[in-house]
Amino acid sequence: MIRLIAAVLFFLSISTYAQDGDVTLRMIRSYGANDERLPPIVVLKSSEANEVGSEFVTVEFDVASHSIPNVYARITHCKADWQPSDNGFLNDVTNRTSIVDWSIAPERSKYYRYRGKMVFPNPQTSIRFSGNWKVTLYDLSNDSIIGETKIFAVDVRASMRMSFMTDFYQPRFQVSSIAYTIESGVTDRSNSLLSTNLHTLALYRNHRWYEPFYASETLTSVRNPQGVGSFVVGMPQSGKVFRLERMPAQNEYRILDLTDMARYPFVGAPVRMPLSDMRRNGTFFERADDGAMTSQGIVGANDEFVPVEILLDPNPGGVSREDVFVAGSFNNWTPDKSWMMWYDESLNLYRLRQWLRRGRHNYLYATGRLNADTDEIMDLSFEEFEGNTASANNSFVAFAYYKELDYGGYDGIVAVGSSTMYLGR
Repeated sequence: MIRLIAAVLFFLSISTYAQDGDVTLRMIRSYGANDERLPPIVVLKSSEANEVGSEFVTVEFDVASHSIPNVYARITHCKADWQPSDNGFLNDVTNRTSIVDWSIAPERSKYYRYRGKMVFPNPQTSIRFSGNWKVTLYDLSNDSIIGETKIFAVDVRASMRMSFMTDFYQPRFQVSSIAYTIESGVTDRSNSLLSTNLHTLALYRNHRWYEPFYASETLTSVRNPQGVGSFVVGMPQSGKVFRLERMPAQNEYRILDLTDMARYPFVGAPVRMPLSDMRRNGTFFERADDGAMTSQGIVGANDEFVPVEILLDPNPGGVSREDVFVAGSFNNWTPDKSWMMWYDESLNLYRLRQWLRRGRHNYLYATGRLNADTDEIMDLSFEEFEGNTASANNSFVAFAYYKELDYGGYDGIVAVGSSTMYLGR
């Protein structure tokens, strides 16, 4: 009963803060060009037509504010491990933009009021160097940070071929031990690269840009999840092979379709899922959207956030010994304590009330341990409620980093690849 009251009070406090706060970020995301399904990769220049990437990326954000806020965005070049580059040539403080395309939320919307879109590069902001870039959004009135997201810039000077092999790993729970070993062969195609400067490969499951896996000769600041191995070997044709081993296959994503107005109408109160979710143990019935959120076809009057009550039935198997979280396209696959579910003993269900943006979402249930002191989630795993299966068709995106010697030196991206277990290219 106490947990139920706490959950209701938390839900009400969100609605109140949306009205009283100055500028409150509700959601931020990035994607390629004007397509929500594309990764946020800018191709600086290319000699081939079918590269992975676009001419520009879009950064989209929803805010609660009394009026259209004065915001600006700075872009910061980062090393392969996402630490800011210590290079004044790259990180010019004037490289910022206030060009925002604003739209207004429906009149009944209380959770957010304005949606802004920025594109990069634009007339105010240039992306001259390849590599990782953080986009940080600021409130101009007090220079406070509102939020941030990630984008990539690629100067295509090398070719990449990705090869998938089935492997095995040691799961924490009693699920399938199927894993992937992924080899990414990077070959110089411009006759201008030094193989010794090609030092790191970062691998991501598509649209999950906060969960990198690294194979590197130089990085000591990052570690892969326990059990995931890596190594790098040279190639005769002026290149290298980067290998990541024992990566859990995970499962096809679940789908929450909030474009269905009949199931999820806006009634001003949390709309409960028609049926509770259940353990999947590696099974699934429908292909998802590769981790992306899609919102095409939603008319302006319905383009809002909906309060939803997510339900999970832990049986058979019973209540988890760990904390349970929801991760998906609605929170950039980075859950925090506000996405932790609580177990209702009267219903024998896990429950979570959250505001979710109207659209078609992909998501999974995760378990881990919330550190009460730091609010950090430790040992996040998707095994217990999702299982593990090689039948999932989630794609992977790989970036090859090269130590550029110009302008004092920096980590540039010279090749990018994308593939799945079934394509293996």
